[in-house]
Amino acid sequence: MLTARIPHQKKTALPRLVASVLALTSIPFAALTQEQPQGFSIGVGVASGSGLYTGEDADAMALPLLRYDSDAFSIGVPDGLRVTLFDRTDFRLSAVIAPRFSEIDASDAPELDGLDRELTADGGIQAIYRFGDLTRMNFQAVTELTDEHGGSEVSLGLSRAIPLGRVPLLLEGGVTWQSEGLSSYLYGVSASEATGARPAYSPGDVMVPHLSVGTAIPIARNTRLIANIRADFLPDEISSSPIIDEDVTLRGFFGITHNF
Repeated sequence: MLTARIPHQKKTALPRLVASVLALTSIPFAALTQEQPQGFSIGVGVASGSGLYTGEDADAMALPLLRYDSDAFSIGVPDGLRVTLFDRTDFRLSAVIAPRFSEIDASDAPELDGLDRELTADGGIQAIYRFGDLTRMNFQAVTELTDEHGGSEVSLGLSRAIPLGRVPLLLEGGVTWQSEGLSSYLYGVSASEATGARPAYSPGDVMVPHLSVGTAIPIARNTRLIANIRADFLPDEISSSPIIDEDVTLRGFFGITHNF
């Protein structure tokens, strides 16, 4: 079971935990029920994650969930903007812009001193192909728009909904490719950040497989409990970094949303 401890010595855990939520919602919360009700939705959730970086502890934090969905577009916090380019029964192609919160924060641990990362933004395309009502393939390709690292990312996943009465499950597996620019920004150490105990390191291009399971449980009209847990399996190129302390990361999210 995923557990989390809230340490008091850190200035803030917000960037890392928002990153956790975005990882869990790389396919938006709609994927938990295969279709997102249109209109406004508001909610709150708690994200928790295992420590990825050297010297880091697990954390948990409450976060707001705000979203508007329509056939033409959706916009929300924390997952950004999606604009529909093409849509039919079994296929949808969209343009997306989304924030990217790095998980590195120098205040998290002495070992990370001098390794702060900035908020960046990605833009690209997202495609969803539905195989009937319960299975779909999700593809997304984005590149950085804010000229901080110039990296790119391509993700491919296959999800399957399993109806189980009032507690349906969504199983999802996939893989994410990250370019050297992005992986170095997230997991590497530049020459200017290197110290005697922390040599310069670049993972190069990496492939990161993942598995997740989620659910969305109706508890009242237009109100749902949502939950998800995701495991990322870090390749040797990432786990060998001097600032990485894990080869598998776990991230969990639990929340409640209401649609208007």
